Amino acid sequence: MPHLRYNVATSLDGYIASSDGSTNWIVEDSTINFNALYAEFDFFVMGRKTYEVMQSLGGPDENPLAKRPRQSVVVASRTVKQADFPAITIVPNNVIDYIRGLKSGDGKDIWLMGGGLLASQCLDAGLVDTIEAAVIPVVLGNGVKMVENVSRNFQLCLVGSKALQSGIVMNQYAFINGQAE
Repeated sequence: MPHLRYNVATSLDGYIASSDGSTNWIVEDSTINFNALYAEFDFFVMGRKTYEVMQSLGGPDENPLAKRPRQSVVVASRTVKQADFPAITIVPNNVIDYIRGLKSGDGKDIWLMGGGLLASQCLDAGLVDTIEAAVIPVVLGNGVKMVENVSRNFQLCLVGSKALQSGIVMNQYAFINGQAE
């Protein structure tokens, strides 16, 4: 059964985008093997704004999602129409049920890429199995929160951490009381 992994770059103060939605503060690190990372997942789930950021990366050479089959890129949006984006799967309603269905299938893990509101909904629904935060050494002060709002507290334990030469710290957390359904 696939796991839902919230794998996200975040500022030291917990923001995944600047107040204008930009992510240009995220430093590159050549030691991160993104091809290997993407190979761990069958599905990539995100909100509309995160998808727009991914689209801004360019064509298939710069945007790893551009190479993925339509059904593997899932965008939760009430405003984007499927007919306008035939290369991805748009889920306008019941995204939690849709993700629950993905988790009940077979295959590799599911990458919850953001944004903060979708992550909060998945947390509240008990769907997130791990949180993997690439902490970028920057303080933004405001912006899009890594988690927008949740209805309860979640106790986590650090199960892995790796400091990279760029200053990025890759932290992996599991839920102490077994978050996922």
